Amino acid sequence: MSQTRQLAAIMFTDISGFTSLMGDDEQKAYAILQKNRALQKPIIEQFNGTWIKELGDGVLASFPTVSDAMNAAFNIQQACNAAKNFQLSIGIHQGEIIVENGDIFGDAVNVASRIQSLGVPGSVLFSKKVKDEIHNKAEFQTLSLGNFEFKNVEEPLEIFALSNPGFIVPRKEEMKGKLKTPVKKSNKGRWIAASLGVLLLLSFFIFRQSIFPSKKTTIKSLAILPFVNTGNDSAIAYLSDGIPENLINRFSKIAGVKVFARSATFELPDSAKKIESLRRVLNADVVLTGRLSKSPTGYTLNCELVDAANKNQLWGNSFELTTDDIANVEDAIVAALLNPLEISSADGITINQDNKKVNPAAYAEYLKGRYLSYGSTPEESEQAISYFRKAISIDPKYALAYAAIANEKITQSIFSNAGNQEIMNEGRTSLEAAKALDPTLPEIYTTEGALKFYYEHDWKGAVNSYKKALDLDPNNAIIYIRYSATLADVGQTKEALPLADKAVELDPVSISSLHNLGWVNLLAGNYQKGIDAFAKSVELHPTFTWGYIKQAFGYNALKQYDKALEETNKAEALLKDGWGSELIQAALMYNYDAAGNKSKADSLANRFLDYASKNTVKDPYALSCVYRMKQDYKKALEWEEKTVQQRSPSAYILAMPFQYMGYEDFYKSEGHQKILRQMGAVQ
Repeated sequence: MSQTRQLAAIMFTDISGFTSLMGDDEQKAYAILQKNRALQKPIIEQFNGTWIKELGDGVLASFPTVSDAMNAAFNIQQACNAAKNFQLSIGIHQGEIIVENGDIFGDAVNVASRIQSLGVPGSVLFSKKVKDEIHNKAEFQTLSLGNFEFKNVEEPLEIFALSNPGFIVPRKEEMKGKLKTPVKKSNKGRWIAASLGVLLLLSFFIFRQSIFPSKKTTIKSLAILPFVNTGNDSAIAYLSDGIPENLINRFSKIAGVKVFARSATFELPDSAKKIESLRRVLNADVVLTGRLSKSPTGYTLNCELVDAANKNQLWGNSFELTTDDIANVEDAIVAALLNPLEISSADGITINQDNKKVNPAAYAEYLKGRYLSYGSTPEESEQAISYFRKAISIDPKYALAYAAIANEKITQSIFSNAGNQEIMNEGRTSLEAAKALDPTLPEIYTTEGALKFYYEHDWKGAVNSYKKALDLDPNNAIIYIRYSATLADVGQTKEALPLADKAVELDPVSISSLHNLGWVNLLAGNYQKGIDAFAKSVELHPTFTWGYIKQAFGYNALKQYDKALEETNKAEALLKDGWGSELIQAALMYNYDAAGNKSKADSLANRFLDYASKNTVKDPYALSCVYRMKQDYKKALEWEEKTVQQRSPSAYILAMPFQYMGYEDFYKSEGHQKILRQMGAVQ
């Protein structure tokens, strides 16, 4: 008979427990065989497979592609789960086969059979060849089970398991299968063999070292992605962000490994979250991913650490998760990653959080709040605070929740001009409560620095707080951003620049780090570098209004007025009806005025004055800018006074000569200098 050779995916299935059933109840066993045939055959044919033959209690089938075989296995196991009266183990391999007279032969068939023999009821196991073919298929969740040496197979094979919800991932001790039996030798034989082995290895090592220098791969950077919420389950949305963010925070305390900040990975578009993209965009060495899905007892979390250079899995595991053990699962992930990341427990990593005595229910509420604290609406921000308060009601000694309330209040004020009295009261009270409960939290000093700088005008105190925060958390991009901005805002640009660069190193693609880098360079007089940083920010985030506005600041400083007008027009075009926040209106007006479009600047100023006549102005500094441009210096000084008295978060801008280009005489005037002395900004 003629033979043909072809590449195929081979699938073996086996009915679990069939042999013992055959001895106990032969009639029932044959009924199960018939049902198995009726269940499997239509599914195999549905996915372009060929039913080759039955092998007692097993089935051999071939498929033209790996995807077809995996889809068939997936659906067969789901059908078995639904049937509930028998279970299968399935093994899959890809390779060249010989087709003859309706049957198939070859090494690929033998390997698939041996892979299936390792399985347990409800499992789907497959080789690395299969894994490589489906690595971009999001519907298949996989875990590596390690390397196995099979009978009549020359090289060890890495075996993977399908780990989707409802599929069983066998433990290594359960996996017997058709494996090689270790050769037993006499003690003398073992000693001789070991001695020869040592001599051979030593000789090889000396030879290799003399010819080839050692090239140990060192992991220097880790990217942690938000976990995939496979069912878009709103009930666990906070976990899909919260757990990986906690891992980022914990690993960032290690000096030897650069861990990219939350915004560096979380805010990337989905297309940029692929391993190859992260390697290119972030220069990440390894990437940690996870998938959350429902399980009968709660949720299943499948994690995988991947080498970004070759996409090899370095580590993987599956965890059963409930609200009561979130912290325990995080501890388990941290402990498991120490070895593949080549981290010692002495490097500053906190392996176990139990010493914090976190109440599980309070921790869950805290994570829900933090998930919403990154929202863009006032409603989300208030909801976040309500979750933090609920966490405190569950555990009144929960320091992290107090610190989170303080930070959220500061953020609300900076970006939405919330009532400053509220900020001073609840923000400061929450901060002091957190410090009294746990003074080692870096979050306390990061928020304290912002409070001192923006509201108390305590420049030195703010710097000291940021220094303390960095001592506790040396790889936190947010601290570098706030610290460098504060130094630059008070004129210490030489010290600020390397800190701004460090923030971008940790957080290379976020608005926060790039905006800060641009701002610090503008204040340092490095106008083109500032422009370049803002240009990159809008390239990555095209709707970032301030990126265009501050590019225009730089172009005006360089007297490239056409470019300044172009960027200002882009910013204004992004605004609804040409109106942004009060501060944005003042900035647009300033740019048009500096670039020579006086009529446009005057039109914006008049619009602002009309707005002020009908509304309570939240940012007095913005109105002072309007009166300054109108050359009504008396009213400009009055509103500068109100800026300081009302503790406006924009007050620090009053001390920047950069903001007074074209109005240098006003900046040097006794009235303005008196206000700066009141703030403590000048002697």
